[in-house]
Amino acid sequence: MPSWNDGDTSSEDECDITSMDMALWETPDTTVEPLFCGQLELSEPTCMMHHMRPIKCVAFEGTLTGRRFYGCPVQQEAYICEGVNCGVTEWVDKPWHPILQNCLSRLWDMYHEQNCGRVVDKQKYEKHLAKLKTENDKLCIEYTKLVQDVSKMFDWQDGRVGHMDNQKAVEEEEFEKKKKKEVEERARLEVQMEKLKLSKEQRCILQSQADIIKNTRKAKKEVEQERDLLKIEKAKLEHVVNELLSDGHASKEKLEKIKAILDS
Repeated sequence: MPSWNDGDTSSEDECDITSMDMALWETPDTTVEPLFCGQLELSEPTCMMHHMRPIKCVAFEGTLTGRRFYGCPVQQEAYICEGVNCGVTEWVDKPWHPILQNCLSRLWDMYHEQNCGRVVDKQKYEKHLAKLKTENDKLCIEYTKLVQDVSKMFDWQDGRVGHMDNQKAVEEEEFEKKKKKEVEERARLEVQMEKLKLSKEQRCILQSQADIIKNTRKAKKEVEQERDLLKIEKAKLEHVVNELLSDGHASKEKLEKIKAILDS
């Protein structure tokens, strides 16, 4: 394998610049190598299309990875007139051993497989991120709606509190009126009870007077009955005295006194 140093020399078999393979005209991807960089100082070779001095490059693609070559210095983006790059002017290194090429191919396959995995993971991540964003937007909408509902609820509650305060004030006023009315009614009832009490006392007095009158009348009636009885007894006694006087069975003076008492 040739040395990577620009100043090293080797035998003709090892270091001669190999002819470019016609299948590899297109410039492969390259990597920066400080020991093999810059523009070729020799006058030959030059690129085919632009006839410009080539630059030193190191391939970084597939089985060509690590091979040095001289490539066209024209950048496709900058050289708009031509529009294309000439590609590889000449290869410095011979093709690698097939085993090394297989190893490089396998490594690049692993790289691409892993890269594809990263792409798939990235796609999944982007889908998951989009889903999370959608859910986040939905949650934001629901949160905004919830905030509005809570604000409306607080406004309604504030209005209800004000209404309840007014209703409470009205109820307190009605309670005071009712209480005042009850006090007035109680006072009126007390007055009526006083009146009824007086009427009861008067009724008791009248009842007592009526009882007295009734008892007096009864007593008077009894006295009259006793007087009638006494009159009857007196008449009987007078009759007996008169009979005795007519018969002359007793002392005439005593009979006269008894008669006098009966007449009085």
